[in-house]
Amino acid sequence: MSDERRHDLTPEELDLLARVAAAAPPPPEPRWGDYRAHLRARLEARRSVRARLRGWWARPAPIALAMGLATALLLFTLQPVERRPDLTLAALDEAVIGARLGLLEHYRLVERLDLLEELDVIRQLDGVPLREG
Repeated sequence: MSDERRHDLTPEELDLLARVAAAAPPPPEPRWGDYRAHLRARLEARRSVRARLRGWWARPAPIALAMGLATALLLFTLQPVERRPDLTLAALDEAVIGARLGLLEHYRLVERLDLLEELDVIRQLDGVPLREG
């Protein structure tokens, strides 16, 4: 328990805490000889030729893989792409309208011609045989 929180305890709790701490057995002494032997074995394993070779191959592999991926992405983005003309419906409409631009400039005249065509059809209605059905 920290000293900052010690004042939050009641006297009964402090007494109980003191009794529990006194009844606990002391921690065992560390066996420093075994600990040092374990550390020496780990250091020797790191210093062995096999471990050094394994470590040498393990470090450059992710770097080489990342560089290869970056190179592939760079080549993919910088590769020239053959552009084909985009023939969409809008481009086709523009070409058709462009071909009929003269008619659009004289639209009022074209309207009158259409009326004249319809007038001819209306005049010929008397000669058209009727179907009864």
